[in-house]
Amino acid sequence: MTRSEFLWSLNNALAGLPQSEVQRVTEYYDELFNEALEEGKTEEEICAGLGSPDDIAGRVRAELAFIRAEQKPTPKSMNAVLWVLIGILALPVGLPLGVGALSILFGMFATVFALVFALGAVVFAFGVVGLALIVAGIAVIAGGGLWFGIALIGAAFFIIGLSMLGGVGASHAMRAMIRGVVKGSRAIYTWVSSRVKKGGFRVEKGQ
Repeated sequence: MTRSEFLWSLNNALAGLPQSEVQRVTEYYDELFNEALEEGKTEEEICAGLGSPDDIAGRVRAELAFIRAEQKPTPKSMNAVLWVLIGILALPVGLPLGVGALSILFGMFATVFALVFALGAVVFAFGVVGLALIVAGIAVIAGGGLWFGIALIGAAFFIIGLSMLGGVGASHAMRAMIRGVVKGSRAIYTWVSSRVKKGGFRVEKGQ
């Protein structure tokens, strides 16, 4: 494979990523060619040393998936991380090296999502109770129980306030937990991938 063929294949393998990212990666490998050619290596030798463009693109996509999930943990970004973890098992040494650690990480994913669901249900329940108390308070006031009705409405707003605070706190806690799981997942991916091929392009945060 020649230099132009390698860069063309790499550009195609990166299709679908932001153009700025594609340009960064291709420029990085183009510079590697310049450096290696100055050392006297042939284009064929350089291509053989760099590895498959498809493998490089796969590592770039995986790094981006981890970075996006850490910066903005959403169902979509977490789903991308899960697919990266599943893909580890397809690596030549992925199964014997990573299956135990992956089992733990999948368990952590399940635990985090179960906690998210449980906390969401609690926050929702508090909100429903608060709204029910408001309705009850209005009904009591309409029936002549002014002060008791006001007390019920006050309690309702207190409960709704707790629900909102709890929701914010739970959201921050869940994001922290998810980021922890993502970092653990990224460490496993990096560890297993390093057994396949050392070095390669590194994606920087904030891109």
